[in-house]
Amino acid sequence: MYYRSALILSAVLFTGCVQMSARYIQGGEYERALVLYENGLLFEARLKALEVRPENRDYKSARKLLYDINTVSLQIARRHMDLGEDYEKAGIYQKAIAEYGASLRYNPSNTLARNRLADLMESMRDGNIDERLKNKRKQQAKEKEDPEYNANLHYMKGKLYFDSKAYGKAIEEFNAVLKEVPSYMNTNELLARSQRQRDNAIEKHLMAGINYFQAEEMEYAIKEWDTVLELDPGNKAATDYKYRAEVILERLKNIREKQENQASQERPL
Repeated sequence: MYYRSALILSAVLFTGCVQMSARYIQGGEYERALVLYENGLLFEARLKALEVRPENRDYKSARKLLYDINTVSLQIARRHMDLGEDYEKAGIYQKAIAEYGASLRYNPSNTLARNRLADLMESMRDGNIDERLKNKRKQQAKEKEDPEYNANLHYMKGKLYFDSKAYGKAIEEFNAVLKEVPSYMNTNELLARSQRQRDNAIEKHLMAGINYFQAEEMEYAIKEWDTVLELDPGNKAATDYKYRAEVILERLKNIREKQENQASQERPL
């Protein structure tokens, strides 16, 4: 009894109350990794999934989970990167530093975030960040006159978007590369892959939304069509389906409110 209590206590201290669940305590390495992943503990889930050895019957499932963890991590890293850029443009440098740092925690290979974080940190140490960044932007403006510089910048961004499955933005960046330098590295290949992946993802999420719609699970359907509209903002099918689902949800909400009001009025005082 004492041993089991100590085990539970150490689990709580390690990563939090999520591990108190019977599913975590009694599960194997893969099951524990899955619990951590489902509760948003990506770093801990990755470490736990890596502990699943090839001879384990859950090895394939663990590798699939690692793929999902890496995909989500890249998406989160890209969003922190975008936020960092917005804060930097607005002159909110401490927030920008925090966002670039968060991006690197989720994707340590993000060269753009690392360079921008280094620039900001160096400028903060000098104590004259606005003047330094002003000079830096002047230098970048001169560099932007060089097509190779612009092509490389768009190429790196395109790769970040492609890796995080933001295929619409990846396509924009790769097209910008080709506008600067028509045959830059493997941009044509990456552009073609982005277009294929975007089209496949659109079809997949559109059909998933329709299946949810037919099963009367409107909230899930709307989430799928929102994903379609992220990839293809002008997608008419997703727009129409989403509108129909929202109308049904609003009607159901009104019906529930009427039923609740009626029930409260009929309730004896």
